[in-house]
Amino acid sequence: MKVGLIGGTGFYDLFGSLEDIVVATPYGDVTLFKGEHGDKEVYFLPRHGTTHGVLAPDVNYRANMIALKMVGVERVLAVSAVGSVNPDIQVGAVSLLDQFVDMTKRRQQTYGEFSADMTEPFCNEMKASIQGAARTLGLCMHEDVTLVGVDGPIYETRHELQLFRSWGMDVVGMTNTTEAALARELGLCFSVITLSTDMATGFAEKPPNLETHRKVAEENKGKMKDLVLQTLSDLERNQDCECTVPYQNARLAIK
Repeated sequence: MKVGLIGGTGFYDLFGSLEDIVVATPYGDVTLFKGEHGDKEVYFLPRHGTTHGVLAPDVNYRANMIALKMVGVERVLAVSAVGSVNPDIQVGAVSLLDQFVDMTKRRQQTYGEFSADMTEPFCNEMKASIQGAARTLGLCMHEDVTLVGVDGPIYETRHELQLFRSWGMDVVGMTNTTEAALARELGLCFSVITLSTDMATGFAEKPPNLETHRKVAEENKGKMKDLVLQTLSDLERNQDCECTVPYQNARLAIK
């Protein structure tokens, strides 16, 4: 079974030796790092580049996601840092995304071939595996969490964030809404684990900053890695998952 893992550069050391693979896609070349975990081939994709130098609006999302499809990946697990607008989700908290509201405006987020159902944007089978992994580890994880997606790289105004909270949003991020939409168009199962690295402006005394973000990420790296590895161990081959239906139906319609 082939699984994709999208995250930051801190996940390079999860799988021992890694093989560099360059995938030529219609949207540009993508470098993946192939490793193994148990009986699974894992293709690690550093979403912000190997030096973490590509900002969220500039990530080549279409190339990244279709590269995973081209190497035969069936299920994609993403790990992402977010800001929290929910006082119950404090700095350092781990969450499992359930829904999102996409407020991005300046990026390519579709392959433009067909309309895909996004009623449930994240794979329910994968979410169950992540929940089971968290229980196995005794890890506290917030569930039924809603993300609002923004373009970045600038942070939001205080009133924007307060508005998001009044809508019922829990966390704010810059990458996962686009990845989820493209994954659904490609028939890939996709699910996201988040780490809250700050309380967003208007919900904390200090505004978010890169130094604090990195510090919190480093302090929580161990538990995030443990959760990722346990989830990968628990994932099973996609049998009758609904995530593949839009893609399969589109292929049949084209034929």
